Amino acid sequence: MAPRHALIFIGGYSPSPSVRNQLPEPALVIAADSGWAHATAMGFQPDVLIGDMDSIQPKHLVDAHASDAEVIEHPTDKDLTDTELALQLARKFEYRHIHLVSGGGDRFDHLIAMVHSLVHHADDATMSAHVGDHYIHIVTPREAAQLELAVGSTVSLIPLGGNAKGVTTSGLQWELQRDTLHSFASRGVSNITTSPEVRISLRTGALAVISSTNKGNQ
Repeated sequence: MAPRHALIFIGGYSPSPSVRNQLPEPALVIAADSGWAHATAMGFQPDVLIGDMDSIQPKHLVDAHASDAEVIEHPTDKDLTDTELALQLARKFEYRHIHLVSGGGDRFDHLIAMVHSLVHHADDATMSAHVGDHYIHIVTPREAAQLELAVGSTVSLIPLGGNAKGVTTSGLQWELQRDTLHSFASRGVSNITTSPEVRISLRTGALAVISSTNKGNQ
């Protein structure tokens, strides 16, 4: 049986139309605030709209209330971003495969927070994302990454929240064997795939595996 995916669309720039064919078939679609427009533009009908509704267009908010979607509105003065609220909701429903879609945006702080939010939930679920022209897969000791990428693709391994220890790879030009990638160094940046199948695992810590192509398989 195929895994049940929760698909989350967030605000910012519109995702590339080329991403559409690379998305998993979702069992649940969540729009975070203005992510409603991105979801519907790609042909998805959100099951839930969540956020403080400070960036969604008024006509889209009207459409959401007129649809079958559940609308969960939060105050603007809150501790969590709309993205984090959407991620928490997906985990509340016990989805173990969560994929986030973003076109990127002009708020660099939001992008950083978004990636760290993925790590926050990665102990209990497979977390991945399309952000602009990049695919991100979070690797933890619980679950290795197995990616299908074109040979010659650029792949970066970025430690998050501390050092990543016991990192082992296969299918890359510069392989790692139980190595440590330090969180304040750039050693994991710009590796190159030598095989269409890439595997990355670690013993402790967390990695954001970022590929310069849009294709990746959990």
